[in-house]
Amino acid sequence: MNTPNFLSFKEVEEIHGESIKQFGGTLGIRDRNAIESAIFHPQNVYFYETGDLFAIAAAYAFHIAQAQAFLDGNKRTAVGTALVFLEGNGIPTDVDSMPIYEAMIAIAEKRMSKQELADVFRKLFQQ
Repeated sequence: MNTPNFLSFKEVEEIHGESIKQFGGTLGIRDRNAIESAIFHPQNVYFYETGDLFAIAAAYAFHIAQAQAFLDGNKRTAVGTALVFLEGNGIPTDVDSMPIYEAMIAIAEKRMSKQELADVFRKLFQQ
């Protein structure tokens, strides 16, 4: 696998802004360092854990959701970031969103691991 196209802080911030614009809520950052850590972790998954694109997308979603670093819309931003990452790396993401919604609720309730989320993404998006 070629080195994936990782997302920058600015791109994640833009995804957050679009989420708030589209669905409502409070725009803003609670903890910039937590966001930076959450969006850097997927690179560790790739470089040190040799994770595939689905594991990397799950790392984005899991860590952004867990960080709760935005004032509002953390789960929406987490999902949006994962989907933008997959699309940007050639994986079409036009699927039923209900399994992703359910997975993100399970993550928020600490009933799903990052690895389990990666498995959900593999099942939904593998061609």
